[in-house]
Amino acid sequence: MNKTDRIVVIGAGLSGLTVARMLADDGRDVVVCDKSRGLGGRMASRRKDGWRFDHGAVVLRPTEGIFANFITQIEGQGTAAYWTDAKGWTGLPGMSGSVKPIANGLTICTQAEITALDRGSDGWSLQGHAEFSGQTFDQLVLAIPQPQAHRLVSPWPKVQAQIEHAKMAPCWTLMAGFDAPLPTDVTYINDCAGPISVIAREIAKPGRTPPGDAWVIQANAEWSTAHLEYERAEIESLLLQAFFAALDCPPVSPVISMAHRWRYALTSQPLGQPCLTDEALGLSICGDWCLGATAQDAFMSGRSLAETLLSE
Repeated sequence: MNKTDRIVVIGAGLSGLTVARMLADDGRDVVVCDKSRGLGGRMASRRKDGWRFDHGAVVLRPTEGIFANFITQIEGQGTAAYWTDAKGWTGLPGMSGSVKPIANGLTICTQAEITALDRGSDGWSLQGHAEFSGQTFDQLVLAIPQPQAHRLVSPWPKVQAQIEHAKMAPCWTLMAGFDAPLPTDVTYINDCAGPISVIAREIAKPGRTPPGDAWVIQANAEWSTAHLEYERAEIESLLLQAFFAALDCPPVSPVISMAHRWRYALTSQPLGQPCLTDEALGLSICGDWCLGATAQDAFMSGRSLAETLLSE
C-alpha cells in the first residue's frame, strides 16, 4: 500500500474504526462509511423518549493485553467504566460511547449503505450512496458481517470462496422499560434457560440514569433463528413472557418496549484467521467473525489488518 493511497473502510463498528484510526494516525487518507445513523456497529445504544438501552454488546471482557490496554485508555477518557455485576466494562454514557475516542477526527459518512462495488483501472468505486458518486479509492476495507461481505465480493469468486465457511447467527433483542423497579435483585444473567441468553438491567450499570427500570433481553441463537421472520410485536410478547418467567416475577406492562433483530449478531463459525487481504485487488476484510464472537475479536481483527496494510 502506497503512502498516498486513498482508502475507504466500509463499516464503522469497532473493527472498522480500529483500522481507520491506525491508518489515519499514520497519515493515510482514509474515509469510513456505514449504513447506520450512529457508530459502533453491534456496540450500539438505542435512545428513545429519554430511555437508553445497550441493545448490542452488553459488556467488554478483555483477555488480550492489547485490548486490556484499550479498555484502560477509554476508561481514563471517561467513556467506559467497570460493571461489577457483569465482571466487565461497559461504555459511557452507553456502550456506543466506548468507540467515540477511536472515531474522533476521522472522516465518517453515516446512513451510507453501499449496495455494490466496482473495481476499475483507476480503483474502487462504491454504489448505493450519492456521497461517493464519481469517487474512486485505491484501497477498500470491508469491516462488516460475513454475509454482507460475502455478497459484496460476489464479482470476485476467489475472494468469496476464502470467506465462504465463516458463519454468523442472528439475535432478537428486546428493550423494555418499566415505571417502577421490578421486584427482583437480578442485574445481569448470561446463562438463562429457555429462549433467553442474556438479561441486563440498565439502571444497574455505572453512569446510567434512565427514567425508569430499563432492561435488555437477548434471545439465544437457536430461538432467534427459529423466529427470525416473526413480527416485532410477536417477538416482544414472547420475550416478555420468557423474561418474567426467568426472573420469577409477576408480569407487568412496560411503558416502553422495542424489539430489534440483529440478523448477523454472533459468530457461530469463525474464519480462523485475523483478517484477509488481496494485495492485487487492493481489497481487505476484517471483523469479529474472522476470530470469534466478541468485541475483543473485532478489535484484534481490525488491529491485525491495519498492521498488515501498514507493513506493505
